[in-house]
Amino acid sequence: MEKFADIIEQIKKQKTIGPPEFFTDQVMRQLPDQYPGILPAAASFINQLYNHILAPDGDRDSGLTRRECSFYFFITGFFYLIIGTILMIGFQGISSSIAAMEWIKLQPHLTIGAAIWLLVLGMVLISSDRAGIKAVRYGTLFYVFFAFVNGILVWQYLNVPFAGVLIIGFVATSAIMGVMLAKAVKKVELRAI
Repeated sequence: MEKFADIIEQIKKQKTIGPPEFFTDQVMRQLPDQYPGILPAAASFINQLYNHILAPDGDRDSGLTRRECSFYFFITGFFYLIIGTILMIGFQGISSSIAAMEWIKLQPHLTIGAAIWLLVLGMVLISSDRAGIKAVRYGTLFYVFFAFVNGILVWQYLNVPFAGVLIIGFVATSAIMGVMLAKAVKKVELRAI
């Protein structure tokens, strides 16, 4: 420190300048809220999700690995497996000979079938080459198509107030999941080129 004594002395001789009167208030107003609330937090989450999965690829080096993408398929399939099992347990006590009830009682089996389909697509994705990646993408689009068809068929049998809203929500969430999975597979496909 002694070799810098002359510099330290010059710094000490400098005139002290205080910050402007409202400097602290101006800086604090520019900082984001620590707890922004549920709507801004949800909007931020959706924006990050869009940027990560649905945003167009800027370059071919940015993409998902097959392992990451297959994990998405496994998680989605596991979710459907849980839902299908819960529905199957819940529908055991229902007995009716109405044709509509037979179709509705078939839903747990279709949900478990979708789970198995997604799990198989995840296995194909992790263990195959470029042709397998393309097959997984088409298989994911088939899943979206199946969700639409199932929603239309269930809608015909439900004579419940606001059933249309529930069915649209069901089909929309299934379609969004399918589109997100298809976009993730597309990123894997771009990375494999």
